[in-house]
Amino acid sequence: MTRDDFIRRLKRTAAGLGACVAVIVTAGAVMLAPERAREQDEAAAWRVLASSYLQAGDMVGWDGAPALEFASFTLEADAETGARITQRSLADLRSFDLSHLDNAQTAAHERQCMAEAIFYEARSESLSGQLAVAEVVLNRVRHRAYPSTVCDVVYQGSERVTGCQFTFTCDGSMARAPYGRGWRRAQLVADHALMGFARPVTRRATHYHTTEVDPYWNDNLVRTRRIGSHIFYRFPNRSERQLLIAQREA
Repeated sequence: MTRDDFIRRLKRTAAGLGACVAVIVTAGAVMLAPERAREQDEAAAWRVLASSYLQAGDMVGWDGAPALEFASFTLEADAETGARITQRSLADLRSFDLSHLDNAQTAAHERQCMAEAIFYEARSESLSGQLAVAEVVLNRVRHRAYPSTVCDVVYQGSERVTGCQFTFTCDGSMARAPYGRGWRRAQLVADHALMGFARPVTRRATHYHTTEVDPYWNDNLVRTRRIGSHIFYRFPNRSERQLLIAQREA
């Protein structure tokens, strides 16, 4: 391959990747389409982008070495810095299949649900307060009493007029779409929490409410702490449960 041929192929690949980004943006913008059609559009966009990455990885330079290297990044624990970024070459991604598309879509969906919970429940809170709300969602995901995904936890009971677990999912708040800097910050906080960077601060809390209300259910839980305008609670252990019962009967 001559140098000129290589440059022409490189330009075509770059243009193709730009088109792929446009396809993904377009697919994400079809918010009013039926759910099944929207998922199909998103899956198609992911397939196009993945195909372009693989094709680009097949390019070689005039010296026989890889000419264009796309890479993915992973975060690993590090004793000195806490975390470090490692890079994987495209060669590691040759096993790419549709299950990876499903995983990518699931991760994006979970991020969206987490960011919505942060935005609607705690957009006026400090960073610590927003991370605390995200931590409650993740604590529920890990708890046997709740669903095992972020979206299922956040939207549990939302189909009912009463009984939703997070108020914003059934009180009409979502009639106004998330917007502005608050939405961007909620997305970044969601990323931070989902990647496991947030230090636990709620002491295993699975519930919270604002300081402006005193719901009936907090009598059955153990208060852990207050962060900003939210008070956090966890389920009691056996001895704590007996103490709570005795206090109510006193």
